[in-house]
Amino acid sequence: MNEFFGKISKNITDTSKVVTEKTKQVSEVAKLNAKIASSENTISTNYTILGKYYYETFKNEPAEEVTEACNAITAANDAIASMKAQLLSIKGLVKCTACNAECPIDNNFCGKCGAALEKPEPVAEEEELDITVELVDSEPAAEAVEITAEDAEVIDE
Repeated sequence: MNEFFGKISKNITDTSKVVTEKTKQVSEVAKLNAKIASSENTISTNYTILGKYYYETFKNEPAEEVTEACNAITAANDAIASMKAQLLSIKGLVKCTACNAECPIDNNFCGKCGAALEKPEPVAEEEELDITVELVDSEPAAEAVEITAEDAEVIDE
């Protein structure tokens, strides 16, 4: 009988050692995966910073390999500026060129800094925004995406 309890005790001890070892392994794997994810995030963030720096510095004369991507970014920025101007117009506002404050379109001067406000050209109400933006991928080919006013979801900043 002693021998029976001895075997059970040994099996329990061996099993607990295995469970403890597996728990340590799972913990180490989780820690390493978290560190890998953090490092990948750091790389991604810095690629974005580097890409933005390159675009801002060389957007007018980019290297041939990235001309298409730079042009796509410029077109998207222009489209965003146009849509933001339309939003301001719909809201009856104009943006001050001196301090970027949003002022009523009827004002001649900015209520925040006093600068003269530039009045936007009237936009035809039936004019539909139709912009084509090329999405550039890491692949050599790029696909064109058509964005219309009906498709665009605008979030007020």
